[in-house]
This record gives sequence, structure tokens and C-alpha cells, in this order.
Amino acid sequence: MATSPQIPGIGAFVDKNPGASMPETPGLVKVAARLLGLCAVVQIVASIFGLIYASSPERLAAIQAQIDVMSGDVPSLELMRNMGLLTVILAGVVTVGAYLFISFFLLRGRSWARSTAAVLVALTLIQLVGISFPAGLATVAQLVLGGVAVGLCYLPASTRYFAAAKAARGQ
Repeated sequence: MATSPQIPGIGAFVDKNPGASMPETPGLVKVAARLLGLCAVVQIVASIFGLIYASSPERLAAIQAQIDVMSGDVPSLELMRNMGLLTVILAGVVTVGAYLFISFFLLRGRSWARSTAAVLVALTLIQLVGISFPAGLATVAQLVLGGVAVGLCYLPASTRYFAAAKAARGQ
């Protein structure tokens, strides 16, 4: 009888014991997941601000000034603008997806999700470089909401939940 192929690391997403009863998700973890969902909403707002800025006349003038000092095969202003817009869109989609993905697995008791949330919040600090207001308020809101969410995930009651969920999955 052939055994099914084993995929390394798949246990982080699939339960080894799917019939086991999982402990009830504590309120703190539910609040943390909702806060991360709110971070996703704030990221959408930040992405909209980013798109407005990337297509603004001031930004186009700055790009044109950079192009003017280039030599050789010089890209067009439209290409540079479109690359900036594409970068903002892709970064926004990936970040929103990451926040929602992490909050989904927090509610399922995956302890790696709280560590990943901490890394995502730390990466949000990069957005503080060159921050301008009022658009920068979205980044500050993400940091505060994400920081509180991560903090809630590391409180004793939450830590007990993640340990109990891991034990129930048989991992």
C-alpha cells in the first residue's frame, strides 16, 4: 500500500488530528485578530494615499528631475510613474493579504501566526521612512493597532490558548 507524499512544513496549516476538539478561542485572541483585520483596512487607505501621491504632479516633477540627470538609455516618465503605481498596488495587496492570512490562523490557535504578526508589524516600521502627514497617519495607525494585537497574543491567557490548541492538534 502506497503512502501519501509528505510535504515539509504542511503541518503548520493542516491539522494532524482533524477530529480533535479545539479549545475555545479567548476574547483576547479574537480582539487581536480583529485588530489585524483593521490593519488590513488601514493598509487599503494607506495604499490609496500612496496611489494619489505616486500620480501627483509633484511626484511626476521629481521623477522627471531624476530622468533629466540620467545618461544612456533613459526610461520614459510614463514607465517610471507606472512602475511606482504598480509597486504601491502590489505592496498593498500583499500586505492586506498577509494581515488577513495571519488573523485567520490566529483564530485557529497557530502560534506561528503571532510571531509572523510581530514580524509584519516590525516591517511596517519601514514605512515610517520619509513619512508625511496626513497620509502618514495610516502608517502610525497600523503600527499602533498591530502592536496592540501582537501584545494581546503574548499575554498569559493567549499563550495558554496557543499551547492548548497545539496539544489538541497533536503536534
